[in-house]
Amino acid sequence: MINYYYDNTDDLKPYTHQLEANDDTMPPDNALRIAPEFKDGFCPCEQDGKWVLVEDNREKTAFNIETKDAVKIDYLGELKAGFTLFEPFEFCKWNGKKWVKDKVAENNATIEQNQIMKNSLINQANEKIAVLQDIIDLDMQESNEEEQLKQWKKYRILLTRIDVSDTNISFPTKPE
Repeated sequence: MINYYYDNTDDLKPYTHQLEANDDTMPPDNALRIAPEFKDGFCPCEQDGKWVLVEDNREKTAFNIETKDAVKIDYLGELKAGFTLFEPFEFCKWNGKKWVKDKVAENNATIEQNQIMKNSLINQANEKIAVLQDIIDLDMQESNEEEQLKQWKKYRILLTRIDVSDTNISFPTKPE
């Protein structure tokens, strides 16, 4: 005969271990003489003198459906409300059943990247124009630096006219 023990300090009373039992004794308060069923993804737990299978996701990673934060599961039972085992991906949102592409978030990120790129290119143009303007103002130009200045100013104007909310921007080519 075998005693099948469960953790009676846990609300779900999960199976813990088994030991040989004496035939002429009763099982302890935290043991049953009925062998538990084992099934992948579940843990046998005692309930009203019987073994029941309870969902077991311990050591898996769950994701918060609002924040997308990952947490290690350390409890028995169904996932807590607001969590899923499905891993989120970039620019997604939870639709109640699964992660779906969030076009608004993707477009906002693209617009933000476009603005960063536009600002960076304008700053580069401003630096180049400032140096070329100094060269010309001090009458220190060589070969085609006046033409270069004109090309860089045109380039800067083209940059300032770019609409960053257009997700298919084509930035102008830098002058040489």
